[in-house]
Amino acid sequence: MDERHYLVGTAGHVDHGKTQLIRALSGMDTDRLKEEKQRGISIELGFAHMLLPSGRQVGMIDVPGHERFVRQMLAGASGMDIVLLVIAADEGIMPQTQEHLDILTLLGIPRGIVVLNKTDLVDEDWFELMAEEVREKLKKTAFNQAQICRVSAQTGEGIDELRKTIDDLLSEVESKKSTGPVRMPIDRVFSIQGFGTVVTGTLHSGTMELGQELAIEPSHLIAKVRSLQVYNNKVSSAGAGQRVAVNLAGVDVSEVDRGSVIVKPKTFKVGKILDLKITNLPSAEKPLVQRQRVRFHLGTTEVLGRIHLLEQETIPPGEEGFAQILLEEPVLAAPGDRFVLRFYSPTHTIAGGKILSVAEFKLKRFKESVLDQMRVKDQGDPLDLLEREMNEPRSVADLAVRLHVNSADLEDNLNSLKESERLEIWMEDEVCLYWGKASAEAWRSKLIGVVRAHEEEYPLRGGISREELKTRLGITWTHRRWQIILEQGDARNFYRISGSKVRTNEGVQLPPEVIKRLDGLRAIWQNVKLMPPELGTVAETCGIPKAEIQEYAAYLCEQGEWVSITGFFFRSDDIQQAKLSLLEVLKLKGEVGVAEVRELWETSRKYTVPLLEHFDQKRLTQRKGDKRTLY
Repeated sequence: MDERHYLVGTAGHVDHGKTQLIRALSGMDTDRLKEEKQRGISIELGFAHMLLPSGRQVGMIDVPGHERFVRQMLAGASGMDIVLLVIAADEGIMPQTQEHLDILTLLGIPRGIVVLNKTDLVDEDWFELMAEEVREKLKKTAFNQAQICRVSAQTGEGIDELRKTIDDLLSEVESKKSTGPVRMPIDRVFSIQGFGTVVTGTLHSGTMELGQELAIEPSHLIAKVRSLQVYNNKVSSAGAGQRVAVNLAGVDVSEVDRGSVIVKPKTFKVGKILDLKITNLPSAEKPLVQRQRVRFHLGTTEVLGRIHLLEQETIPPGEEGFAQILLEEPVLAAPGDRFVLRFYSPTHTIAGGKILSVAEFKLKRFKESVLDQMRVKDQGDPLDLLEREMNEPRSVADLAVRLHVNSADLEDNLNSLKESERLEIWMEDEVCLYWGKASAEAWRSKLIGVVRAHEEEYPLRGGISREELKTRLGITWTHRRWQIILEQGDARNFYRISGSKVRTNEGVQLPPEVIKRLDGLRAIWQNVKLMPPELGTVAETCGIPKAEIQEYAAYLCEQGEWVSITGFFFRSDDIQQAKLSLLEVLKLKGEVGVAEVRELWETSRKYTVPLLEHFDQKRLTQRKGDKRTLY
């Protein structure tokens, strides 16, 4: 079963059958107010849930279609993963359908399905005509590629097929992230006798748990989660994407407003000035102008404000530009949030766009440095942008310069990425280096791949040298940072470092042919004592190409079986025997010459002199004239 959580919503003109459709899909009636029952239209948001063929249980939200209740529609649409654009087959696209379409486009709802409802009221020819008309009118909208489903909520025709279409489409939608900080816009507030304050909403991010202490913004109130319900069932935790009812302790119902947001304390910013990228709808009748008063909709919040254009005198219909909005009341917002602007009076949707940041002050118009900063913010969610800049380990100072932001704002974003486990922290002396987790993991995977390939190609080398590895990886960091990061990777058990070599944790299994050749060398050296042959003369005997014989000798030295002394290779055991015998003679005689040692070791001067010089270097002996004494 899919453990991710999704919200499916409706949109469309009044009386096109949205509520009836949800009832047919879920078996639940979302009209809960007496007035809604009497008038037959939805006034407030309605909620339900259904089980899909895959086993997914998804939340459903029914939004009002009447023009007077677009505010409620906006509150519900902000959390949707899929929207069902409901169009009555006997009427087609109506004015409110178009405004809902505009809102869904401005909010960036990721996926949609066009539902031609009430097909029981029309014949086949009319349906085909209506379907063609709908396709034509949706060509320049976010629904231009949406699948059209034929249903009758009244008779049940097409309901099963619609469920399957929803299920299939959800497989393409990325669910909200339960790993980030808690954030839930509140769309209902009420009180239950014996329990106190209850709020409901769609959890946009994070995981909410019993006993958790949360903030209610922008009021800065602190409350504790007393109990949780998801789909009318009591739970101990709720994940992002779920519809949640939260019983709060520590606040009175009169203190909580619809439009407030429940969040993890000290995580999100609250302000009255927001940096924006605004898109004026192509269908708008007029351009947006400086200081125009508008209704600003964000999540479940509606606040009045004035537009402050930064790069142009007006924003004509169908065009976009950078601006700020100067709000009359503070709101909680985060970079990347989508908003909608509606005309102050009479109210209708005119524009929308993306929040770039919560600002501390009003910016100067037409200033290139200001516009440069806005362009940087517009490139993506600041957290995503910051994560992209951390494609290698960087300090706060490095990042601040690269992103043209101050260190304080950067620290907040770094903390958010840390909480959502999207970065790694390394150290360079006392300085923290921040590395995007995905980039760090990709880099390690590449490093280990290079090391493993080198081990397979050169199994006797005991790994790849640090400098060769640096070259292979194309590292441009300072030499110091490269060495520090490499050694910390060893300390974190990602791979092993032995001296100047980097190895995989698993090491390498020597091929049978290589083992056979090594055994051949060992057999020869077993009998030569302190008169080892030249490597080149034994290579062919052992079946080793002359170009590779040095590599075999180096391997035996690394394993401690051989010792290299001025171009000669001796067995370590033979060197140890030579050492013991020399010590014994020196203790007895006090001093010895080269000729005596040659006879003692039963070797020639060719090997005796290098061996004695080796023991001199080891401070076992010292040369005095032509004699050796103990050091």
